[in-house]
Amino acid sequence: MIHIFRKVRHHLIHNNKFKKYALYALGEIALVMIGILLALQFNNWNQEKENTKKEEWYLINVVEDIEYQKGALKDQIKDYEYSINVANKLLNDYNRLKSFIKIDSLNEKLNILTFTHNFPNTNNTYQELVSSGQQSLIKNKELSLELIDFYLFCEDNFIEVKNNNDNLYFKEVYPILNTLSQNNRSFDEFSKQEITIDNDIIINDYLKEELQKPANILALLNALKTQTTIQKIHLDIAKETLEGGIGLTAIIDKYLGLTYEDVNHYD
Repeated sequence: MIHIFRKVRHHLIHNNKFKKYALYALGEIALVMIGILLALQFNNWNQEKENTKKEEWYLINVVEDIEYQKGALKDQIKDYEYSINVANKLLNDYNRLKSFIKIDSLNEKLNILTFTHNFPNTNNTYQELVSSGQQSLIKNKELSLELIDFYLFCEDNFIEVKNNNDNLYFKEVYPILNTLSQNNRSFDEFSKQEITIDNDIIINDYLKEELQKPANILALLNALKTQTTIQKIHLDIAKETLEGGIGLTAIIDKYLGLTYEDVNHYD
């Protein structure tokens, strides 16, 4: 093709047809420019297509992260509600009986309160999106802001729950519960099941004596009240996060046209 163009150009110049040559040259330049523009447009189209695939991949994985988080939050909500009920029942029983040692199954109930949860901050996909500098892949700006708001909210919740556990539960609650009860629950790593250990009779007698001392009674009452306060705060956090996650996944599902079968669920 280039050889033909050169022959035509040489013929026009040789025959002194400058006007026709000028028109021909302009046409040749125009063809080259059109070719360049088409190539650029094709590259842009390919890049846009690739970016759309990446956007969809990130958003689907964000939904799956939130689905996993939702499953963990639902389990935690059940545990928090049960733990709050147990602690409140112990406080009510003490007020009624004026004694801890008269409360039925006291040790088992205290054992229930020796467990707590960390906030399930499942943000791997979002962190990868941010750290790789690809937030601009999310073309819908309202959705992008929703993502930022949700994960900032989750980060704040993670910090609050961790601070409450580190500075209140493990310093003011757990030591009292651990001192005034026998831990008869254990987890077998081999069978992956919880096992119950029989209480030691001698230690039972020792704990009965300890639970009649005013200082220990006061400490346990305060521990139960603090535990209830912490668990109520964490329960509210879990419920609010669950609600926020459900709302965000609904927005993403609508944006991408996802159905229930398109993502993994952990309910």
